[in-house]
Amino acid sequence: MIKNRKARILVYVLVSACIVVPLYILCHEVGHAAVAYFCGADTIHISITGAYMNSSGGSYNRVTSAMLNIAGMLFPAVISIIYLLLYKREKGSLFYRLFSFLLVAAFSMPAAAWILVPVLYMLGKAPVGDDVTKFLDVTGMNPVILILFAGGLLAVSIFLAWRKGIIRNYWEELRKVEQV
Repeated sequence: MIKNRKARILVYVLVSACIVVPLYILCHEVGHAAVAYFCGADTIHISITGAYMNSSGGSYNRVTSAMLNIAGMLFPAVISIIYLLLYKREKGSLFYRLFSFLLVAAFSMPAAAWILVPVLYMLGKAPVGDDVTKFLDVTGMNPVILILFAGGLLAVSIFLAWRKGIIRNYWEELRKVEQV
C-alpha cells in the first residue's frame, strides 16, 4: 500500500485513466455498432486501439444514419447517467471517488463536442467526417437545436454529478492532500 497520499492519488488517477479511456472508446464504438447491427449490418469490426468501428451491409435511411452518428455519444452518456444514479456518495474509498469522477467526466464531456462542432458547422469550418458533422449533414437539423440538446445533456450530467456528490467527493479528496 502506498503511504504517501499524493503518490496514491497519482497512481489511482493513472489506473483509473487506463480503465476509463479504453472503456469509453469501447462504449462509443459499441453505440455505433449497435445501430449498425439493428440496421442489418453483416459484419461489424470494433477496434479499441484504433478507436473506430467498421461495418458492411445494412439498410440505412435518414433516421438510422443519424442514429448511427449520434449513438457514439449517446451510449456513453446514458451509461454515465446510470452510473451517476447508482453512485454511493457515502462510500469513502479514495479509488472509488477518483474513478467515479473520471468516468463521469470522460463519458459526459464528449457532449461538449456536440456543442462546439455545430458552431463550427455554422461558420463553415466543421471537421469533415466527424460524427457531429455527418449527423448535421444527414438530418439537415438546425445546428442551434443540436447545441441546445447537447448543452441540456451536459447540464443534466453536471447537475447529477453535483447532486450525487461526485464532484464534491473528488474535490474533498484533493483538498485532503493540501492539508497533509
